[in-house]
Amino acid sequence: MNAAADCNFGAYAILADGRRLGNADVRDAELIRARHALAYLTAKLGTAAMLQLLADDLDRTASEVHGWADTSAGEWQTDTLQLVIAGLKARAFQDWYADLVTHDRQLVLRAGHPEHFVNHRMTDDIEVVENVGETGMPWHIRYHALPEDGNFPMAWDPDYPVRYGMAILMENATVGYSMRQSRDTRDGMELLLTTFLPAAGPAGLAARHLHHLAIEFRNWTRLALADLHETRRGDADGED
Repeated sequence: MNAAADCNFGAYAILADGRRLGNADVRDAELIRARHALAYLTAKLGTAAMLQLLADDLDRTASEVHGWADTSAGEWQTDTLQLVIAGLKARAFQDWYADLVTHDRQLVLRAGHPEHFVNHRMTDDIEVVENVGETGMPWHIRYHALPEDGNFPMAWDPDYPVRYGMAILMENATVGYSMRQSRDTRDGMELLLTTFLPAAGPAGLAARHLHHLAIEFRNWTRLALADLHETRRGDADGED
């Protein structure tokens, strides 16, 4: 069943004790179990086996993306997403994410998105196998952190002071950039997420990748809130 048909299909369930599960309840239950199934399988396989399993697809994708990058000759298609999060401040999230990478918490890194087949620290970079721009096959890429004054395709927004930028590398060639900017709001934070991908790629490639960013950063901020809540609770318990 395709995604559109699933979204438009309605059903509900009545349990033996009379409780009713609405259509959204059933779909949410499926999402929870789907996340569990993916986490279980990717952890069982591990990075080396996953790369071997997907090797042919990754090679085909690499050939295609390198062709787009060569044709683009340094030109990019770009798009930006604003994500509004309650209860979490910008610097707290930035520090949480940096700690996540430093300690190579692969389970949490992969939990950002269902199509994070590999996501782990590799020396100074983050090695990722994910589906970029909702294309047919996953990309094997590395995110390489750049200094704030690095050579990015556009200037930072001065209204978003917390910043983190990366080059997207495929076999040591730059095939894109990711710029993450954030600021505090009264009750939380706003994230401004901008992606740059080869101009010669399919039309809307960068725009479609915003869906990926919305999913992964919603999930990561949710997990960050849970982690920080546990840390604060542990600190409070330790004071007793």
